[in-house]
Amino acid sequence: MRLGLALANEGPLQETVRLARVAEALGLGEVWVPESSHGRSVTSVVATLAARTERIGLGVGVVNPFWRHPSLIAMEAATLDEAADGRLRGIGLGAGLWTLRALGEADERAHRPLAAMVEAIKVVRAMLRDEPGSGGEIFTVRADAALSFQPLRRDIPVYVGAVNQRMLQATGALADGAYLGAITSPGYTAWAANQLAQGATDAGRKVNSVDLVANVLTSVSRDGRAARTAVKRVLAYYLWRVQGVVVDTAGADPEAVAEVRRTVANLGVQAGAERVSDHLVETFAAAGDPEHVAQRLHSYAQAGLDAALAWHVLGPDPDEGLRLLATNVRPLVAAQPDPAIS
Repeated sequence: MRLGLALANEGPLQETVRLARVAEALGLGEVWVPESSHGRSVTSVVATLAARTERIGLGVGVVNPFWRHPSLIAMEAATLDEAADGRLRGIGLGAGLWTLRALGEADERAHRPLAAMVEAIKVVRAMLRDEPGSGGEIFTVRADAALSFQPLRRDIPVYVGAVNQRMLQATGALADGAYLGAITSPGYTAWAANQLAQGATDAGRKVNSVDLVANVLTSVSRDGRAARTAVKRVLAYYLWRVQGVVVDTAGADPEAVAEVRRTVANLGVQAGAERVSDHLVETFAAAGDPEHVAQRLHSYAQAGLDAALAWHVLGPDPDEGLRLLATNVRPLVAAQPDPAIS
């Protein structure tokens, strides 16, 4: 299993650049950046990272085709890969319905998210690969739409920020990778991997043809208790926000989850964080001392994860957490047997 970094892209651009450069200096192989709400443009941020780094792989996870037309996404992906000298690990597409609705920007296309995403995947892949496309029902695009320049690579991977069964199966059938976000657990990872495999099989593709990448809520410290405490606020927020299969397949105590949700809804995120138990942290995060975090990450690998992206808090001291992740956790993860051949 690969070990990389997922940055929040919520702070100053220079801080994102600094963390990516530190990750590169520490030898991590990839860093992914998201886009959320009306925050910083992820393509602009990744272009900046391309200019300020030299070796580390860069990923866009994810952009919304309801905001960016699929043909523009293809143009940006090819341009970013050129700017990064072929280091773009993937361009991720995601419908972002929760964000669209929260911002009041969900138009009539959002009533057909699966159809829209399938069409977007096909358009982006076709334009990048110079193949006949399939579009025009939801996004206005000609079947012969093509890039007006020769990209550095034609095989830039297209990932999908998929959540539910139908979208995961469509990802297995059509895309190069799946990107699981927010609070991913080993239980949900295993369920998602099965959906991808089913979609790939139904489409006549190899079962392992889709790269499964996920944000893993990570916190590393020599002080294991401090590491666990550091993730509780983020976890409380996402337990309140994320519903359905992400939580239902995790193996968490339903009443413990319900209590956190009630508390956040009534009293706010900080009060909800005080209701987050060690059981919930253990279910939805890799948090603790380096040895424990390595064990938890191995659980994700056993569930079918191909790349774990350490996400959000990193540790009570984020710089120390990133250093421990690279110098202490990564060797322990690498020493674990490969689940695919063990």
